[in-house]
Amino acid sequence: MLVIDSQVHVWDGGKPPHHHRQSPYSAEELLADMAVAGVDKAILVPPTWDPRGNAPSLEAAQRYPDRFAVMGLLSLSPEMTRDELQRWRAQPGMIGARLSFNRPDTRAMLISGAADWFWDAAEAEDLPIMLLVPGLLPFVAALAARHPKLRIIVDHLAVPRGAKGAQAFEHLPELLAMARFDNVAVKAAGLPGYAEGEPYPFRSLHPYVAQVLSAFGADRVFWGTDLSRMTCSYRECVTMLSEDLDHLSPQNRNLVMGDGLSRWLRWDVNGMDEVSA
Repeated sequence: MLVIDSQVHVWDGGKPPHHHRQSPYSAEELLADMAVAGVDKAILVPPTWDPRGNAPSLEAAQRYPDRFAVMGLLSLSPEMTRDELQRWRAQPGMIGARLSFNRPDTRAMLISGAADWFWDAAEAEDLPIMLLVPGLLPFVAALAARHPKLRIIVDHLAVPRGAKGAQAFEHLPELLAMARFDNVAVKAAGLPGYAEGEPYPFRSLHPYVAQVLSAFGADRVFWGTDLSRMTCSYRECVTMLSEDLDHLSPQNRNLVMGDGLSRWLRWDVNGMDEVSA
């Protein structure tokens, strides 16, 4: 089984928010942790707090191209030209863009339509995007309908920051309704962080995951961790879905744990040496 983590941060500077690890986290530390946990590859998502932006992640992907690819941060400046976007994407290791709309200023950009130029360009360039959009699923649904060839991944099942237990999934019917768009997938990353006072294997979360899998299909649900804010072990993050989720067939398990993500991002994994069982 190929195991690909759909979101990990590495960084070498800046001040992380309190719910993340406070000290820098290098690619080499991550590789050591991946070996213990049984994770083969990872998508590096540059954290917003690092003053060097995409650089640490791109440097890691360039040192270890068989292990990492980057969904990079991108400033949605309306002055950016198509040529500039192509050059941004052409950086070695860059595989797509990750955009966060979880602050008042960025939410206003999405709601007002100020980012509309980017969706046109991303669709034309066949650029996959990950979107952090808690509370904004209607806008993502409209975006998916207007741009049917734009590959969209909704981050963290659209769970609001800090929400736990049943409160974390109050929006689930709205998310499940988006499965009607073939160009929308979901990232099931950070799941242990949504359990409320419950130890591994976090069984109260399993019914929610099962509903997501039933709606989207295993080929559009991507396991991940957001490791730097997890309080359980990396290995437990892996086995929560790969071993402990009931009724997940071997084929669907392979899709959720890595095959589906590599296909969606068109990330060539041929020839890599797997470390997991």
